[in-house]
Amino acid sequence: MADPTADYWTIADIADHWGVSEQTIRTYRSRRRGELPEPDAVFGRSPVWKPETIIRFQRPGQGARTDLH
Repeated sequence: MADPTADYWTIADIADHWGVSEQTIRTYRSRRRGELPEPDAVFGRSPVWKPETIIRFQRPGQGARTDLH
């Protein structure tokens, strides 16, 4: 389980927290339709997020349209 006290979460941590695959998180990130917040930092080429950013993020519901923003 992703550690909510960690400084940052990786794509793997977010996938674990949301119960989806890492590829799903990468897809969310590449679509840029509000399915994943912008990273809080980037280390090299690896985006990372503060746990509270992900925990507070309101994910679109399953089947929710994300093209209406």
